[in-house]
Amino acid sequence: MNDGFRKELLDMMQEIQTVDCHSHTCLKREYYQSGQRNLFNLMSYFERDIQSATGKSSDQLYLEAKSDEERWQIFKGVLDRTRNVSYWRHNMVVYRGLFGLEDDELNDENWSAVNERIKKASADPNWYHYVTKDVCNLATQIRNIPWFEDWEPEYFTAVLRMESALVLYDKDTRESLEKHLNRSFDNLTSLKRGLADLVEEYRQRGAVGIKLAHAYRRTLFSEPVDEQTATQIFTRVLLGEKLSTEEMKQFEDHIIFFLAGLAGDLGLIFQIHTGVQGNWGYIPDSDPLHLLPLLSANRHTRFDLFHAGYPYSRHIGMLGKHWPNVWLNMCWMYVITMEGSRQSLSEWIDLVPVERLLGFGSDVGWPEMIYGHLVMARSCIADVLAEKVRRDFLSETVAMDIARKILRDNGVAFYGLSKSG
Repeated sequence: MNDGFRKELLDMMQEIQTVDCHSHTCLKREYYQSGQRNLFNLMSYFERDIQSATGKSSDQLYLEAKSDEERWQIFKGVLDRTRNVSYWRHNMVVYRGLFGLEDDELNDENWSAVNERIKKASADPNWYHYVTKDVCNLATQIRNIPWFEDWEPEYFTAVLRMESALVLYDKDTRESLEKHLNRSFDNLTSLKRGLADLVEEYRQRGAVGIKLAHAYRRTLFSEPVDEQTATQIFTRVLLGEKLSTEEMKQFEDHIIFFLAGLAGDLGLIFQIHTGVQGNWGYIPDSDPLHLLPLLSANRHTRFDLFHAGYPYSRHIGMLGKHWPNVWLNMCWMYVITMEGSRQSLSEWIDLVPVERLLGFGSDVGWPEMIYGHLVMARSCIADVLAEKVRRDFLSETVAMDIARKILRDNGVAFYGLSKSG
């Protein structure tokens, strides 16, 4: 690898005001309302490995512990079994970069000092801003916003979550939307008008897209369901009749296609979770190739496909290659697997016009974890680009341009952001 050029890339990326292309970061007010952070609750995806190793969440794991020392002894036992995974290395990057850890791992001698530094820093009223704006140098975070909730424009750009739209056969979900819009839905037409008005409300307030993460509970495969069939199904819902599993999927598919068309008509991005699941998730449901009928029927809609489709990264790479309405988003990926991220990004650079590659999305809850993910992302990007210059006939000029585009310029253009923001 060209170590000299790799360092040039890292130095340059450090100065880029990055667009975080997918965020779940807690709001600033929520951060300080949630109580003090510490070594045992400043967690991100390693929480999933704790659960897979112990069968317990962190809250359950430490239930009997009376002190931080006792919590450490429990945690140390978990680390002995799991600290090889990338999710743990994500934590280590945070401890080293933000909380002064100098050793290669946490141990009996250093854990307490790191714990105390986390407590002190997270209580500082300037810490949240310092991490997100000064250290991470983020222009904005494209943040998922649940129905009826707000966001903080100083830090976030909104994308409206729409999973609730798929389950409007559920009475409570439907009534919550009726209450928000101050109207009732007596047929499918009025229901879809209500959804359109909700999306338009958020668009007027600055939202740049809508998002579905339905692959966590069902297949991404959907197909067109005609208006008559969907109307008959929703009429049965209003009569209080119970739907079959097939009917629920038909209703959901109809709404998915409606939302895709609506996003295109309004000039909004349509973000979709693909690939990686949580513990016990049925991974084949999230294969991005399931989206082909939706992509084909909505060629005027710009789709933002998440998580490199991992482990279907080659599948999604070919979607990016052959479908001009598809953008490929590396959000979450670098903390899942740095090696998988390098392989995916390297192949995509060969396949997909650079303007449709989005290089970073933190996809974490705490601002500190954005930092760790961004460090890992820059490292992988530098590795890939330096190696492609050395081996794959890519010029240094183009490599530098790719880094700037995938970390900032593409996000600014795709989400319609201010270039000065």
